[in-house]
Amino acid sequence: MSKFNFFVITAILHYSISGLAYSAAEGNITSYFGPYLYKTNFSGTQKSEVHSPTLAGFGLVVNGDINNKGSLEIGIFQMNKVYMREELGKFIGEQTALVHITMGYRRWFSEYVSGSLSLSSGYSMGSPKIVHSDFVPGSEINTSARDTTEYGFDLALQTELYSQPTYAVVFDARYSLSVTNKKNENADHYGMMLGLRHTYQEKKENKNLK
Repeated sequence: MSKFNFFVITAILHYSISGLAYSAAEGNITSYFGPYLYKTNFSGTQKSEVHSPTLAGFGLVVNGDINNKGSLEIGIFQMNKVYMREELGKFIGEQTALVHITMGYRRWFSEYVSGSLSLSSGYSMGSPKIVHSDFVPGSEINTSARDTTEYGFDLALQTELYSQPTYAVVFDARYSLSVTNKKNENADHYGMMLGLRHTYQEKKENKNLK
């Protein structure tokens, strides 16, 4: 599956949106929470049976609007990420429990569609486990699953599916680019999230009588 597929899906869903749109405004605070499906960007190979499974976790994203076009964004995602690495035609896949945190900026293109660019960091929790190995036991190479921290960038595109004055259902597609991956390692991942958004604070306009 191409890493751009989820972004194409969001563009298609935009034309079927109904309900009340969200209007960003300075001082607004919103968050959305929901299941997160994700997959390491590894298409596999004919020489090995190794593959990257689609996994599920949860995500929470909080936005604070700085004006009617932009928001500051913080996100946290619970994952069990798989890292794939190759050496001399042999592959190894290791999985670790991971907390993926993002901090960045969201741009509102319209009342229904927005996108964000964030710095990301992942924090490994617990001990990694080997989910696939072509190596002789004891000769396996390390992957980033054994690192304490990884860093990268997250690109996301979001659209509203349905909304009410304080609640909305949103579809969020994301791609995470790792900048600390090891040589010949597939550490990027992409995913999609269906979230329930709630408005906690909304700016009220003062209406002065003439």
